[in-house]
Amino acid sequence: MTPPTTQSQLGFAATWAERAAARARDAREGAWASERRRAAAGTLATLKLPKRDEELWRRTDFASLEQALPTLDPFKEVPLARNIDDLPAAVLARIAGEAGNIALVVQRDGATVLEQTHPALVKQGVTVCSFDRATREHEGLLKARFGSLLHDDYDWYAALNAAVHSGGAFVHVPKGVKAALPVRLFQWLSGAGSVSMPRSLVVVEEGAEITVIEDMLSEPGEGTAFHCGGTEVFVGANAKLTFATLQDWGRNVYHYSNSRAELGRDAELQWIQVMVGGRSTKANGWFNMNGQGARAYVHGFMFGDQRQHFHLHTLQRHLQPNCTSDLLIKGCLKDKARSVYQGLIQVAEDAQRTDAYQANRNLLLSDQARADSIPGLEILANDVRCTHGATIGYIEPEHLYYLMARGLPETEAQRLIVEAFFEPVLDRIPIEAVRDQLRGEIARKIG
Repeated sequence: MTPPTTQSQLGFAATWAERAAARARDAREGAWASERRRAAAGTLATLKLPKRDEELWRRTDFASLEQALPTLDPFKEVPLARNIDDLPAAVLARIAGEAGNIALVVQRDGATVLEQTHPALVKQGVTVCSFDRATREHEGLLKARFGSLLHDDYDWYAALNAAVHSGGAFVHVPKGVKAALPVRLFQWLSGAGSVSMPRSLVVVEEGAEITVIEDMLSEPGEGTAFHCGGTEVFVGANAKLTFATLQDWGRNVYHYSNSRAELGRDAELQWIQVMVGGRSTKANGWFNMNGQGARAYVHGFMFGDQRQHFHLHTLQRHLQPNCTSDLLIKGCLKDKARSVYQGLIQVAEDAQRTDAYQANRNLLLSDQARADSIPGLEILANDVRCTHGATIGYIEPEHLYYLMARGLPETEAQRLIVEAFFEPVLDRIPIEAVRDQLRGEIARKIG
């Protein structure tokens, strides 16, 4: 058993924060952002690593990562990409056929290596750039929002991101603009010892619309790599955002992330969360319906094999009347993989006529796989409709027999059943090529 990391062993974090501040000065980070970074470093110094007796960490063990952290390098020098052709092959495969029709921000390890907008979006006034650049050029849009949803003191890892962050993206859609093209964000880890700590912020003004898709990919490797991300999203009145996060790391990557979204009056958010890669994943998603009539539709799936571990925590926060949230998370596990889903619907006292739903469905392909499902309700209003449910089961032998009796090999029959299980989530991903890539990953995992 790996011994727990002591507070004295966390001294490297202060060094990381100092080096990050120095690098930010060299990159001419906005002065206001540097001040926030220093404040976060102070917060980080007061916090301890999460303990296993805390409810949100009871079922996820990052002890091996904690022991490896001092050996990792968040400041690895990486070359900039001159153009799209310089990007890793895995990234190029994800944008094949559409490279000329998207805006693009690519991060490799701890640095943004490519920023590409599109004339059609520029004409509309849509901003797509690295977060680092945005701190200098878009202070008025960032300063009041950055950190307003994701607080530094949420936990040690959140404070680490706030103090050491580098890269990430900024997307802004002006009032009434329906973005002509989607935005693609990529996180790429280049091997053992690599670290990425992006901070991203998306602002969709009143009546605007956009689609943003974030891919997380890495080179295969044996040694530990680490992603520690933070994303804040603001959807204005009558605006619509589709945001998909597709996590497909190599098996050596530990993943920690916080996503926070705030919805204004009659705003709509389509949030898609997919987790198929990595060694161990801890992801938190909060959705604040802070305007009457706001609607949040949260869908996702986890597919684990071998000893992969996925832990997703969601919070549907109904803060105003007449809001809707609909959440469906599906999990499929084989071998000795494990998933944990913890979800809470929270309804404030004044949030009357709330309509909220939360479901977690799990399909096990092995007797040694395990899924934990912990849905919950916290309701202070009295005129609401809130329901939640969870299921855990195996493939029905009759279904498998039916397909095999019609000539399909067992593996192919199993693949069709699993793909059909995930189809309601796949259908919500707005780009066909991405759906096809995920179907390929499902087929590969089934073997």
